[in-house]
Amino acid sequence: MQQPILIGVDGGGSRCRARARLADGTPIGEAEGGSANIFSDLDLALVNILAVTRAALEQGGHGEDDLARCHVGLGLAGANIPSLAAELGRRELPFAARAIETDAVVACRGAHADQDGAIAILGTGTAYVRRSGATFASIGGWGFALSDQGGGGYLGRAALVAALLAHDGIGPASDLTRLVLDRFDGDAARLVEFGGEARPVDFGGFAPLVMDNADAGDPVAIAIVREGVFHIVAALTRLLALGAPSVVLLGGLAARYRSHLPDTLMPHIAEAKGDALDGALALAATLVDAAER
Repeated sequence: MQQPILIGVDGGGSRCRARARLADGTPIGEAEGGSANIFSDLDLALVNILAVTRAALEQGGHGEDDLARCHVGLGLAGANIPSLAAELGRRELPFAARAIETDAVVACRGAHADQDGAIAILGTGTAYVRRSGATFASIGGWGFALSDQGGGGYLGRAALVAALLAHDGIGPASDLTRLVLDRFDGDAARLVEFGGEARPVDFGGFAPLVMDNADAGDPVAIAIVREGVFHIVAALTRLLALGAPSVVLLGGLAARYRSHLPDTLMPHIAEAKGDALDGALALAATLVDAAER
């Protein structure tokens, strides 16, 4: 009898990753693709989840027929919205079984290797999770429209707003505002058209520009980053107040923000013991355990 295949999927606003292994721990492969934020685009997320799963299987010589052996742990941005998680659960997928959690929860599973602790995801969006035993408590991560303060999308949108204000003579001009306008050949109307169609990941493309200019002393960029830091520090402080023994910083902006955190928080910042894909695989393993009972 063939072994079950475990698939761990970590799907965020910028990218989707999958790691495949046999139930006995033998590695199969790993792959990366586009966004899998079910809040932003559920249909696109499913396309990317299937694409990276197939690519990860192919690395180990497995094909389409093996999808039916796959027990999949899905850690997805947007899964904290019950209606979206339910809709995903109703969609037909070619897997033996699947379990759905938020990308932040599987990241917490992986970062602390089944121990208590908390994580802060600082990427295109932001999300925070504290684990105590089998219980996970989440803060933030409600999506770009009303949440995700300090994330890459938040920083990038703020930079575009600042560039428009500078263009109209309402706000201060700086190297950052000029560089943002330069991306649109100095045409404010093109910037506005971009903003009207942009997704969080598109705004997030400007986040490195904000961080680089803040580090170079640009006053507009510094003000944007300081506002992001304010929200992140508030969330980290809340995690500690909830009893988290330590917090692991994750995501593409984690290293950039770390140097901006107050010294009082640094003793509570820990290093990850594993990654989000380890956490998603741990979730997938619970499906095999349940099937074998």
